[in-house]
Amino acid sequence: MSLHVQTALATGIPGQETGFIVWSPYSGVTALLLALFLFAVGAAVILLGRHLRRDLRLPRPWRWLKVVIVVVWILQILILLRVFKNIITMDPSAGVTGPVLPVTLVSAACTSALVAYFLRRDGASPALGGAFVAAVAGPMVFEFPFVPIVAPVASTPTDPGAALTIPFFLTMITTLALLSFSPRAAITRCSLYFLGGMFLVFAVWALFGFAYPSDPIPFLRNSASKVLGFATTAAMFRRGKSRTDGSALIDAGMAQNIGA
Repeated sequence: MSLHVQTALATGIPGQETGFIVWSPYSGVTALLLALFLFAVGAAVILLGRHLRRDLRLPRPWRWLKVVIVVVWILQILILLRVFKNIITMDPSAGVTGPVLPVTLVSAACTSALVAYFLRRDGASPALGGAFVAAVAGPMVFEFPFVPIVAPVASTPTDPGAALTIPFFLTMITTLALLSFSPRAAITRCSLYFLGGMFLVFAVWALFGFAYPSDPIPFLRNSASKVLGFATTAAMFRRGKSRTDGSALIDAGMAQNIGA
């Protein structure tokens, strides 16, 4: 058990034991600085989307790299399942799920259905593959910034350390890398808007301490940011015309009208 957890449990400092983690909210100047930083990141991402002139396709990995990504992804998931099993064995009262799990499951189902609809004209295999990738990558868009944010204020009573941290980060990275397998996945204006919105919700959450989502208000902030993470991956499969293409079409139409 880490020193942070022992102190929280022994002294009752502003921390909440959730079974699997002990979560102490941010406070004071630290909370304000974190909120300002997250707000700046969110605003910058939205501004980047505003100035994005065309969709940016993700680089396609080589075939051997795809195999490596999938193998590492599967291995890390198996390791995580083993770690969680050991945690529950050591502490049967520990739970590895949180109150936002129903929101995650519903969001995954909606994202999968939406992406399958976007890709319906590409055939069954690309549509189902894209739907799966978008659904599994959605929570990782949320988790990738979320974990570093809560890491300083959250600890696990069983303290698995690197046995949990390393496979979890590798799982996040390889899951996000799966997006590059689809030729339809791209960074779009809408995806950047949703991603920036997620950081803005994080900023509001941080302003009030980034508290554990056991109470209604933190639960709503956690749920909203999780939904925006899924919306980010769904929007990556909704391709649109670039501004340049749209301007060319307008100019062509005007030329035809003038010629007529």
